Amino acid sequence: MEALLDTSVLVGPEPASHAIPDDSAISVVTLAELRVGVLMASDVEERARRLARLSDVQLRFAALPVDDEVTQAYAQVVAAAQRRGVRPRPFDALIAATALSQGVPVYARDHDFLKLPRVRVVIVT
Repeated sequence: MEALLDTSVLVGPEPASHAIPDDSAISVVTLAELRVGVLMASDVEERARRLARLSDVQLRFAALPVDDEVTQAYAQVVAAAQRRGVRPRPFDALIAATALSQGVPVYARDHDFLKLPRVRVVIVT
């Protein structure tokens, strides 16, 4: 595995699939966020589009669990960030911790990942 993908590169009008490595994975946290997006869709067409995207993501990428190693990395990332005055969003910190535990960068559109210590981040445009 070369990269862990944040939800931000998989959603939006133009997902950033052109800019991510073929050998990428996602966190189960990303699946949760995508499922919430399906349920929050404003109309039937949007819900169908989001559900199709969720299905595509599930077929293309392995979803890594939040295991003991991830929780240890999460605690380290959040504690270090808070010592610097940064309050990371919990889901972002879990995704970052998953990447850290795997030794791979997070690919994201969200610049907030750059504020997290010890996490390698590739910003995708």
